[in-house]
Amino acid sequence: MVYLLRDENLVGWWENFFMDYCRADIEDVALEYPQRRSLFLDYWKIDKADHEIAEMLLFDPSKVIFNGEVALSNMDVAVDKEMKLHLRVYNLPDTQHILIRRLRAEHLGKFIAVEGLVKKVTEVRPKLKKAVFICQKCGAHISVEQDEDILKEPLECYEEQGGCGRSSSFKLSPSLSTFVDSQKIEVQESPEGLRGGAQPERISVYIDDDIVGDIAPGDRIVVNGVLVSQQRRRGTYRLTSFDKIMHAVSIEKQEQAFEEVEITEEDEQEIIKVSKIPDLYERMRESIAPTIYGMETEKDAMVLQLFGGVPKTMPDGTRIRGDIHMLFVGDPGTAKSQMLTYMSKLAPRSIYASGKATSAAGLTAAAVRDEFGEGHWTLEAGALVLADMGIACIDEIDKMAEQDRSALHQAMEQQEISVAKAGINATLKSRCAVLAAANPKLGRFDEFMPIHEQINMPPALLSRFDLIFSM
Repeated sequence: MVYLLRDENLVGWWENFFMDYCRADIEDVALEYPQRRSLFLDYWKIDKADHEIAEMLLFDPSKVIFNGEVALSNMDVAVDKEMKLHLRVYNLPDTQHILIRRLRAEHLGKFIAVEGLVKKVTEVRPKLKKAVFICQKCGAHISVEQDEDILKEPLECYEEQGGCGRSSSFKLSPSLSTFVDSQKIEVQESPEGLRGGAQPERISVYIDDDIVGDIAPGDRIVVNGVLVSQQRRRGTYRLTSFDKIMHAVSIEKQEQAFEEVEITEEDEQEIIKVSKIPDLYERMRESIAPTIYGMETEKDAMVLQLFGGVPKTMPDGTRIRGDIHMLFVGDPGTAKSQMLTYMSKLAPRSIYASGKATSAAGLTAAAVRDEFGEGHWTLEAGALVLADMGIACIDEIDKMAEQDRSALHQAMEQQEISVAKAGINATLKSRCAVLAAANPKLGRFDEFMPIHEQINMPPALLSRFDLIFSM
């Protein structure tokens, strides 16, 4: 396989390209090697240098990237160590951005970009990259490159590797073999891009080496990678139908966590400039659902909820949450659902759920057993976990069943969810602000009755809301 991909002309082109455009970037990576093992390269920089090579990258990515990595290993940098770097291309043209439901056989082997929401993530596992086998007849060490999911064993004891040249049985030597970190994630179509009634489709993505471990369920990402096929099996039979999977080259996060956002000096100056605007609070309030007239107090509260407070940890280890929980109670037709929908789109890392169709497992976590986790029981994150460090908008919270609604108690106050299902004992973080809406029992709000008598919610849950608005 390696000999088929090797192209000296391409290697020469890449070496010239790196010298002209990426010399400083490569030296920066070399200084932090082996903690950093990837050179991230904008597609349009390649296109600017040579349009034909850029086109070739889209239609034969395995060959172009392989030769680029060979050229990277040949680079002479002022570091006293041999480097093996990955070439990770990102920012592909719009023509290569394909919806998951639009992936077809014509895209196999092409360099494409897929956008979506991370639904599941496996743990990081070691994957065999170069296997070393020991011949049971002569004891020679035989190396075999592993580029597929199924282990490839040597056909004979190869003489060119110092073997006896005979057919033999071999024993794998893990201590002499080379492993690389590997992870499998499942990406689901973003819900806002679906047609009415359509179910979101999913695709499995394999990532390896230094980009593993950075993706969590709920992240919105763009996967730049190569679409490949994987043959289905039924017992010992191999079927003619194949599954679609992706091997990721690079991953771009569409929404960064607040601690990952880099603020430049220009951003800092702009923030200071905005902070000196006299009517800043009024402008922020008017930016919340501007088509809904009035509700100034409610909008002020939503602005404060967006920013949140600061969680505190007491000397004895007790944690006090910093997020604000809000509840809207009002007659039908008072724009409660519109406010929730607007906030779910405005706030980063937010989730919208309707109480009428939400279960306790859907809110917290479900124990599922499927092929993705190789038949093991795994936890699938629910709405409150996916909204961690964001806002969870729950509409019609009073319509939820009592046993389902009880799952909110721990999540809202302790901001964590304890799960004990199918032999799994885990504690998941749900550090989110809750914005909920409910209707009065009798269909209209009575100003002269206590509010807890008019809502189909227990006092224990009502006490967890910091702000309750009657609308």
